[in-house]
Amino acid sequence: MTRSFGLFLCPIRLRRIARSLFVLTITGAVFVGAAQSQASLNGPQTNDETAAQAKLPPWIRAANDRAAAARSEAKPANNPAGALVDPALSITEPECKVAADRFDSPQGVAIDSERDLYVTDSALQKVFKVTPEGRRSTVGSGFMVPQAVAVDGAGNVYVADSQAGVVYKITPDGTQTTVRSGFYMPMSVAVDAAGNVYAADPWNGFVARITPSGTQTNLGSGYNTPVGVAVDAVGNVYVADTYNAAVFKVATDGTQTTLGNGLVAPMYVAVDSAGDVYVTDTGTNSLAEIASDGTLTTVRRGLDVPIGVALDASGVLYVADSFHEKVIEVRP
Repeated sequence: MTRSFGLFLCPIRLRRIARSLFVLTITGAVFVGAAQSQASLNGPQTNDETAAQAKLPPWIRAANDRAAAARSEAKPANNPAGALVDPALSITEPECKVAADRFDSPQGVAIDSERDLYVTDSALQKVFKVTPEGRRSTVGSGFMVPQAVAVDGAGNVYVADSQAGVVYKITPDGTQTTVRSGFYMPMSVAVDAAGNVYAADPWNGFVARITPSGTQTNLGSGYNTPVGVAVDAVGNVYVADTYNAAVFKVATDGTQTTLGNGLVAPMYVAVDSAGDVYVTDTGTNSLAEIASDGTLTTVRRGLDVPIGVALDASGVLYVADSFHEKVIEVRP
């Protein structure tokens, strides 16, 4: 924990976090749940609220402070259809480019077989779809804090709404249903080929698998703050545990192993067909790769609170660079 907090105390980060108008009050509301939101807004934080904040990594608090501030200012959405790449904001390194920008607070990302990109924006409380040609549309809206997104082979979109404590499913025709409610704060979501949905709840310290029939099973053990979750083609589950500074792999037989020694504050994960795991690390503001042999390397530096990460069939990575307000594309 000490490492994560220390890395977030640089002057630039503090200035950006300070842009929030309700750093103290809204943060407490986000992490103690909707039932206590109004009390937090109308008065000073209680000891319980302060403890709730301290339980979770600083990137979560910072991102949600920013989202709350944007909502309170009633900032209009600036999401015109058309080309999304602003040359002035482009990443200069040759292996990277801006995949989509002009978000307020991009959090989760997912990519489908047609290379349509799905992005949750916690400030605008929406999930967007961005085509390869740069056309943007709204997949779902009216969420509280849409944190993470996943998409299956049939085009169904899954959204983890962290403040509502709910995982939703949105079908291609726009029908929205609840996959599972009753979480304290689901921070990520994944789906496998069989239609099983996975969600990580850092406050409660578990990773859940929900079958199409609605049965929930908790996977793995010993987590501190499980934030990110991914699943590979054969059903192995990968969990980014921020405060344990590690990624765990839970095999189909339940065997659990630790990956990625050397991470600082791992957040979200993606995995390719070769078993290589990609992790956003907010402690170092970087994207890391854990090869199938356990080797840890840095893929991309210089991000600013990288959160969601997704991988398409050709090996292209998409990273939600939250405080840069864009999604970048990293080619192999």
